[in-house]
Amino acid sequence: MKKLEIDFKSYPTKQKLFSFLLKRITGLYGSNYDALIDALSFYDTSLTIYLINLNNYEEPTDLLEILEIIHKNNTFISYNIKA
Repeated sequence: MKKLEIDFKSYPTKQKLFSFLLKRITGLYGSNYDALIDALSFYDTSLTIYLINLNNYEEPTDLLEILEIIHKNNTFISYNIKA
């Protein structure tokens, strides 16, 4: 099982978040939510994404909606919100 921790104090904008994700998620070839859905919907390894300080992110509701879509498409992917 892999884990990915994202501290939104360091990545408060969508641009910074995708700069971080592009280096860590195989198959992610774009800097948008559709590309994230495409990349993670076909992951065949368990991955938990830990969202730390999510309240610092510019689009927390949008990101959570995207992660729910990804989880519904691929139960290998889950997320956890940490304060």
